[in-house]
Amino acid sequence: MSESIDTGITLSAGDVGRPERAEQARRLLTLLMETERAIYRDPDIASTYLNQAISLLTVTRHNKTSYKPRGGLASWQMSRIDKFINNNISNSIRTIELASLLSLSPSHFTHAFKQTTGMTPLVYVAAMRVKAAQQFMLCSTRSLSDVALSHGFCDQAHFCRVFRRETGLSPQTWRKLYASNA
Repeated sequence: MSESIDTGITLSAGDVGRPERAEQARRLLTLLMETERAIYRDPDIASTYLNQAISLLTVTRHNKTSYKPRGGLASWQMSRIDKFINNNISNSIRTIELASLLSLSPSHFTHAFKQTTGMTPLVYVAAMRVKAAQQFMLCSTRSLSDVALSHGFCDQAHFCRVFRRETGLSPQTWRKLYASNA
């Protein structure tokens, strides 16, 4: 049975300078390979992987416009923000602090930040916290409650909600899948 499926991702010679396309294709391939491995072992996880792949393709299809808005933050400004977040990952980080790093008003900063990243500063901070927590969970067996508190989340429940929103998996499921592979 040979069916052609339109994935919405087509890599061509022109995409060599567009790492985001290659990254999307790599993520999609990884999700499909993980689905194949998990399909008989754990159908719920396989279903989660398929849903993530579908959402990745849906986002790809709807983002085909080449319009690039003007404005936003410069790369040096984003680097300064990223460095500050990484250095203060376990502390409370407020938008007003991030804005003051760049000597901008909170309103102007939030608008420029969202124009640059496509998300609000606090959602971005939460995503960076989750990434840091993932790296930590790969090499640590500390409880999820300890991981949550050491990465700036209020409690384990908050951590689990944000983690699931960012990855599509609970922290425990993610740890089971990836910590054993590391």
